[in-house]
Amino acid sequence: MFYHVAKGWRDKDRAQNKAKKHALVMQGKAHGVIVYHGGKPVGWCQFGPSEEFPRIENMKDYKPTHHGNLWRITCFFTDRDYRRKGVARAALEGALHYMKDHGAEVVEAYPVDTRKRHSSNLLWNGTPDLFASIGFTKECKLGSERWIFKKTL
Repeated sequence: MFYHVAKGWRDKDRAQNKAKKHALVMQGKAHGVIVYHGGKPVGWCQFGPSEEFPRIENMKDYKPTHHGNLWRITCFFTDRDYRRKGVARAALEGALHYMKDHGAEVVEAYPVDTRKRHSSNLLWNGTPDLFASIGFTKECKLGSERWIFKKTL
C-alpha cells in the first residue's frame, strides 16, 4: 500500500491496509504478475499506470521522465529459496509484456543503488543491474540510495 497512497499508510493497521489493497485489486487499480515454479508462487512484481502510485510524485528529488502514458514498477518479491535464479527477471519481463499490451509508452523503475551495502531482503525495488540488463536506462538520482530508470516500449 505504501506507493498507492500519497501519505498516511502507517496510520492504518494491517487489516485496514489489506482491505484497501483488496479494494484496489477488485477495482482494477492494482497490477502485478506472479512467477510460479511447479505450481508454487515464488515471486511477483507490482506495477501499474503512474496515477496508481501517487506517493512517487511526492518523493524528494522526483522529476517525471515522461508526460504521456507513463507506467511504474514499484516492487518485487522473490522467495528466499529462489533468489538468484531469474525470478525477478521473469517477473519484470512478464510485467513489461502486460504493460506494452495495455498501452504503456514509457516505464519507470526505482532500483536501490547496490554499491551501498544492502541485504537481499531490502532490495524490493530491484537492482540497477536487473533493469539495465533488460534495456532500461539510468535517468537520474532519486534520494540518496535510488535511481530512476526508464524504458520506452
